[in-house]
Amino acid sequence: MSRSLALHQTTVMQCSPLELVAIAAEVRCDGVCVFVQVPAKPGAGRPAFPVVTQAMLPAMRARLRDTGIKVTNLEYFPLTPDVALQEYRAALELGAALGAQRAVTHLHDTDGRRGIDSLARFADLAAEYGLAVGLEFVGLSAGCPSLARALQLVRYVGRDNLAVGVDPLHLQRTGGAPVDLAGVDPRLLSYAQLCDGPVLADPGQALETARYVAEVFDRLSPGEGVFPLRELVQVLPPDLPFDVEVPALRLSESGISPVEHARRAVMGARQVLATAGLGI
Repeated sequence: MSRSLALHQTTVMQCSPLELVAIAAEVRCDGVCVFVQVPAKPGAGRPAFPVVTQAMLPAMRARLRDTGIKVTNLEYFPLTPDVALQEYRAALELGAALGAQRAVTHLHDTDGRRGIDSLARFADLAAEYGLAVGLEFVGLSAGCPSLARALQLVRYVGRDNLAVGVDPLHLQRTGGAPVDLAGVDPRLLSYAQLCDGPVLADPGQALETARYVAEVFDRLSPGEGVFPLRELVQVLPPDLPFDVEVPALRLSESGISPVEHARRAVMGARQVLATAGLGI
């Protein structure tokens, strides 16, 4: 069975969202993951990632229509202790106008009751725009630092449009393994990502902040590292979609073009899926 592949904006960080769509079509992906909501870079006065703006909407819709590419995920909507959810409404509306499928969130609130309330209210807000919500667990997200916690939250909140997004980097670095996903109710899983990484010289430093952040933005293409990607793919539901998320800041001075990097990342993802018995 083939799987849907979407190219994540961070894989071609130096490209605009319009260029992302063109590259996704060139490397034969089905979709893209775009940013519609990001904080400004500290001191820079500009977004930390390429972002789709309201002014860009007509051109984006035309590019999506002409290429047949779909928008899968919208990044990103962090839930902090002081989050004002209504401030996300415009970005969700913009994403819905792009035909997006879901919004991605991270929970940064350690107050259990308040965090659960924020997550439930965000899921309800997204539902107003026909959007699902993917909750990603990240070792540095205090409110949701593990797969177990993410599954617990989704079960507790109990919204039909809320499920967990699985990033193999975060699964690996938070002490998880593919076996932890075996037997999980498919309704609790929203999507998965594909990337790879090396063996750590000191696994005890996996969650050291500077090292973790550096790795998040400088990953290996699927098949280039040691993550158990084949095993991960094999335990996931057969219809779960995948994002190819391989930011690689080290390549900025290598002479490798964004298109070539995206092609290698997508090729690696396809090879992983093929070795797992899933053609694409």
